[in-house]
Amino acid sequence: MVAQSDLPFRLMCEQLYNVDLSYTQMIHAHNFAERGGDTFRRNHLDVYDESLVRNVLLGSADSNALIFTQSQRNALEGLSETDIEASRQRIISALQTKNNSLETTFEVKPCVVQIAAHDPDMAAKAAEMILERSNGQCLAIDLNLGCPQAIARKGRYGSFLHDETPQAAYDVLTKLRNTLPKEVGVTAKIRLPPTQADAQEGKLGHEFRFDNPVTIEERVRRLIDSGVDLITIHGRTRFENKVTVGPVNWDGVRLAAATAREYSGDVNFPIFANGGIEYFSDVQKCFDETLCSGVMSSESLLENPGIFDEQNIVSGRNTLERQLQYADTYLDYCTIFPPLPGSLGIKGGSYNVAKSHLFKILHRYLEEQPDLRTWLGNQECCTILQARALMCDLRSRYSTLDEEQLKMKTSWKDDNSWYRRHRQSNASAAENTEPVSLEERKKLAKLRIQALREQRLSRA
Repeated sequence: MVAQSDLPFRLMCEQLYNVDLSYTQMIHAHNFAERGGDTFRRNHLDVYDESLVRNVLLGSADSNALIFTQSQRNALEGLSETDIEASRQRIISALQTKNNSLETTFEVKPCVVQIAAHDPDMAAKAAEMILERSNGQCLAIDLNLGCPQAIARKGRYGSFLHDETPQAAYDVLTKLRNTLPKEVGVTAKIRLPPTQADAQEGKLGHEFRFDNPVTIEERVRRLIDSGVDLITIHGRTRFENKVTVGPVNWDGVRLAAATAREYSGDVNFPIFANGGIEYFSDVQKCFDETLCSGVMSSESLLENPGIFDEQNIVSGRNTLERQLQYADTYLDYCTIFPPLPGSLGIKGGSYNVAKSHLFKILHRYLEEQPDLRTWLGNQECCTILQARALMCDLRSRYSTLDEEQLKMKTSWKDDNSWYRRHRQSNASAAENTEPVSLEERKKLAKLRIQALREQRLSRA
């Protein structure tokens, strides 16, 4: 996800919360290879030599070794050397607790670099440049064929490329596989194709035409013919996102897994399942129902980075402290590894990445404290030090509440989580099968506007 899978967030999830494999943010191949030049490459690719990342974290390498932009320096403004060292020591202490050892042992894992592309030659050129700059830490190149956002249609990538010009997607994957070394994987993240049943149920909107309907079995076979080593499947179509999101179709993922293993002749052909993971318990359910090789989380992980780490949260206080701890720890990692700015601004982009994470991790509490939510979105709140002050204020507002008072708050209810932010309006619409009245349409429109405003606020 763009501006969501930054290095500090990946490191935190991998080192402390049982994430086995991370994907980078999506990188536009054409911009990386040509249009954006060195500036674009420097601002977007945060995959570095393993020993350098380790030494920066331990303090045995120059703390500025991975700070390349003024935006990163701006995010650190006001922090003293003492503040930075305190963040380092808190991370080291957390690693020691995690490993139940006084020794500081941790792994900087290789990752998958995701690209968006429709031109085979440009994709291959960008992928080779990524490998050159990744110092052996790029495990695979993933082609994004799952993004459902409107900008993906304009840029001819994501789920639109796969749905509307599938041969172009397969040509890109074939070129990548023929170009890259065999030890570097080529993978694809896709969605389920829309079906006639979806159309009959009114899920595909008025503009969609069924000129060339395909099945998930056909889609998987074409991907394997293109040489992919792994397929990640989001169990929804591109029409099911935001306020139109529906229940995940794990049956479709299971069918895809069975097809891949039969067609490839490899009973262990790797299939990752994505979608429908809200709680830790959903992970095992997903394994059981889809027979997948791995489970991917995106939306829910952004709010609960510990979703793959079994937890027993039975109280309002524990939930509050867990979310505050996630935010504190993420800011510690940002202090050592300030995020690259990506496309979020030359001046404030680095902090904007961090701010976006705070909006999600603290979503349910910021909804109860609109003044703090507004301040976090204010352009004048632009440093990690200011975010720390906001965190202190937020913590103090809940410090005197007992368990009964905390459970009376809307923040205690799961319906007010970041993960479910679009699902309330969807559920209310689904409950009524009668034609929607003018007043109901107005209500739904207001909910959509509120969601868009929140999204803009998190990116401001």
